[in-house]
Amino acid sequence: MPAVSLESFSWGWEMLKRHPTLFTPALAPVVVQAFFLLLAYALSWSGGVYWAGYFLAALVGFFACCMVADMASDVAEGRVVKMGKSYERVKARLGQLLLAALISAVCFITFILIPVALFIVIFAMLENTDAVKSTTNAFDFAVKNAAETIMFAMIVIVVSILVSFFAWIPLVGGVIHTVAIWVAALVFTVSAVHFYLKLRLPPPPPPPPPPPP
Repeated sequence: MPAVSLESFSWGWEMLKRHPTLFTPALAPVVVQAFFLLLAYALSWSGGVYWAGYFLAALVGFFACCMVADMASDVAEGRVVKMGKSYERVKARLGQLLLAALISAVCFITFILIPVALFIVIFAMLENTDAVKSTTNAFDFAVKNAAETIMFAMIVIVVSILVSFFAWIPLVGGVIHTVAIWVAALVFTVSAVHFYLKLRLPPPPPPPPPPPP
């Protein structure tokens, strides 16, 4: 059923067009990363400043993706999207989500585990699990749906490579690449929500009623 991956990305892009509010949380990491990028250029290219901004933006971006996952879940379940509600959910769990962010970052760096990094966000927000449980659930989900996850990973990797070419545009390439990579991250996150909801196991049936006396 690798077609689920294609369906999920189509759904994710469509939901972002229908609900532009989903873009709002990504403004924070875009501003952070663009600021440090321009500062690095102003300092005749300071690699330390650039990488400091990159990692700070990645951390802020993780929390932004958590908000987006919660908002996308509301869309998928037919609920009203309330960014304030999603923000409060993330703020109330900053400690747990910070550890999840570090684990997710390690998965993201490996490239091939990018879907697992996204699934950690999904489990943390949709299932309200802690960092360790979100990680184990993410790996279990990826293994149980290996074919679909591989297809999902291939799409994410191809899109990420294509987006990276924006960085080579003279003068403005860095800023364009920053915006493009966070737009892509939103598409990946919203698509991952649909992907998970489509493939998750149904809840167990309720226990049978007790026998009559």
